[in-house]
Amino acid sequence: AILARAQGSAEGELVRAALPARVPEPMAMLLSRARLGLRAGQALRSAEQLSSYSDVGSFSTFSFRMRYTILLKNQTDPTIADFFYEKWLHAWVADAPSYNYWFVSSLAMGLAVGIVSRHFLFNPDVYARRQEVRKPFPDRHRQWSFSLPYFNHRMRNFSTKYKWCLIDNEPDWADYHPIGYRPNRKPIHRRPYMWIFSIPRYTCEDPLFTSVTHENMNRIYAEIGYSKPAFPEVEEEA
Repeated sequence: AILARAQGSAEGELVRAALPARVPEPMAMLLSRARLGLRAGQALRSAEQLSSYSDVGSFSTFSFRMRYTILLKNQTDPTIADFFYEKWLHAWVADAPSYNYWFVSSLAMGLAVGIVSRHFLFNPDVYARRQEVRKPFPDRHRQWSFSLPYFNHRMRNFSTKYKWCLIDNEPDWADYHPIGYRPNRKPIHRRPYMWIFSIPRYTCEDPLFTSVTHENMNRIYAEIGYSKPAFPEVEEEA
């Protein structure tokens, strides 16, 4: 664009002579300082007053201006408030590409608070109170009374039946629980919908499904005398 406006002039000849011989003329814009101004948004490159126009309703530019000074201490008069509100509109509202980062940051913060709270309240391995610090691990009765939702909550029971879809070697290694404070788990007969297609649709279509299970591996080790039987044999009633 610069070369087009300066075509045939002495300035254009100087710009063309300053460019390397192997750089094409359309690349002149990329080598100039004018490209730096194009990186800024439209609101930053213009003197437009975003607060001059407002829609009707409680979620509009005008309604936000009325509530802008509620939590701010340095807004001594309406003129200063208008100035800073206009700066806020340009920096936050007019920066549309940052909206997705707001959502991702809020979601990550919410997940972090939830995960940390879950560990702090229900995980017996995490403690902060004085009585829990001084008590031995088996004697923390309050934490153990709250630990059942941590070890056996609904989301874990729902998702562990799909372990065989993601673990190809002994996916049932934690299904059997010898103490019995949760039911023994079993794999579901099908893969989950819509997002896993690298395995057979049903367990009966996989010829190695029962061969690579933890139960079968323990049975093989017990038969060759490598280890003792890990699963108790239950006698079937006649």
